[in-house]
Amino acid sequence: MSTSRDIWLITNEGSGSVREELLADLHEACERSSLCIAERTTFPAEEIPSPAELDRRGIDTVVTLGGDGTINAVVAALAGWGGAVLPLPGGTQNLLPKRVHGEAGVHEVIEAFSTGKARRVRPQIIHSSKGIALAGLLVGPGTSWNEVREALRAADAGAMLTAAGAAIQNTAGQPPVRIRQPDAGAPEGYPIVELMPHAGGIEIAAYHARTGADFVAQTWALLRQEFREGPHDTLGPFQETTLASTGAQPLDLLLDGEPAHGDATETFALDKCPVDLIATLAQED
Repeated sequence: MSTSRDIWLITNEGSGSVREELLADLHEACERSSLCIAERTTFPAEEIPSPAELDRRGIDTVVTLGGDGTINAVVAALAGWGGAVLPLPGGTQNLLPKRVHGEAGVHEVIEAFSTGKARRVRPQIIHSSKGIALAGLLVGPGTSWNEVREALRAADAGAMLTAAGAAIQNTAGQPPVRIRQPDAGAPEGYPIVELMPHAGGIEIAAYHARTGADFVAQTWALLRQEFREGPHDTLGPFQETTLASTGAQPLDLLLDGEPAHGDATETFALDKCPVDLIATLAQED
């Protein structure tokens, strides 16, 4: 673990919980821990520093304060770098920070890091032709619920209602997704499939709406972004899986909450994180 006190901070003030109060808390935690924010980048307005730039400045720790999508962008940009990324919880769900810090807040994580109680890890992630997922990814027409999340973030009630109507229509009316390899789950497919990386493999939660009550429950769960509370089949763990559209249309993807356009068939494989992360949990999931 590096004893360097200089850090490069990358923030995304459009993320779920990044507000002036949280930024003030972070600055206070750094001052108390004798950490120096030597440089700061506001993402996505400014470019993520390159490994060469970080090395030139003598900085070996990048701290992120944003959502899972921000962390994903930073890790992808720094793939192969010899330093480490310390992800702080600054998003709505904070799935990646929870993987490496549990429920610890900004102050607790900074204190653990500064006192040498953290460690470098390379957790398992999911690799695909369209990018990586550190915390998980969603596949299928149900990913259109992401637009509802964005409208909620913007506190735009009109846009939220419009997006919710479109999401319900897409989820119910577009071709579902089938788990082709290994042959698992319902042959008719699912409107939304969630893949989550763990130390033992990729776990799949395949969400369905087989009855009217299922559809109501699933819609309510999706609206609140609490996917796992909806009715679903649990499958895996798998080292690799291939998903395919039952209608041959391109697959809609959400990689750590960020949209991407897939092909009609996509393969997802377990892989190692391409850069060290700093974790405060005693062991990986």
